[in-house]
Amino acid sequence: MKRSPLVDIILRPIIVTMAALIFRMKVVNRKNFPKGNLILAGNHISNWDPPFIAAAVPRAVYFMAKSSLFKTRFLSWFMQKLGAFPINRRSAVNSSAVNKAIELVNHGAAVIIFPEGTRSRNGKMLPAKAGVGYIAHATRAPVLPFLLEGMDDPGSALLFKSRFSVTFGQLILSEELEVLYEQGGAKKTAEFILEKVKEIKDRNEQR
Repeated sequence: MKRSPLVDIILRPIIVTMAALIFRMKVVNRKNFPKGNLILAGNHISNWDPPFIAAAVPRAVYFMAKSSLFKTRFLSWFMQKLGAFPINRRSAVNSSAVNKAIELVNHGAAVIIFPEGTRSRNGKMLPAKAGVGYIAHATRAPVLPFLLEGMDDPGSALLFKSRFSVTFGQLILSEELEVLYEQGGAKKTAEFILEKVKEIKDRNEQR
């Protein structure tokens, strides 16, 4: 799987411009970005999430996408050029998607993962699935939590009643996650990561 550099040369500037001019997207704490291998983990509220979180990240990213987007040879080729790889959301075990994420992270990439496994229909966060915990353990990569807001109601943003927002939290180092993994495995690690996303949401609501 090879991500096309044209994504950053052509497509990324278009999405960044759309985000700023049409949806007035606000990005908070972009300075928290480290170099090297990285897992980005956040809430999932809309099909709009992947391109706009990618636009907020100041480096090339890879992400999981539902397997139905890879049905034809052309779609599969196109999605891979965007940096996407398939995940079967109906399957209890997504070993191929998890293994692909591990491979990418181990090669120094930044990979976006939604710990809930699917998007929330009402904005409330769903229980964390173990996948992100296992990936963090297998790669020993740091995790950067993020919170998405507004992508579930683009119409409201178009009418200037709201705006898209991406807030990055504090980097979670692998040493801290390994302690959790030893205590409760991948599930407990994933729950901790999602809790950090919830803390961002709580702070934003208190402002």
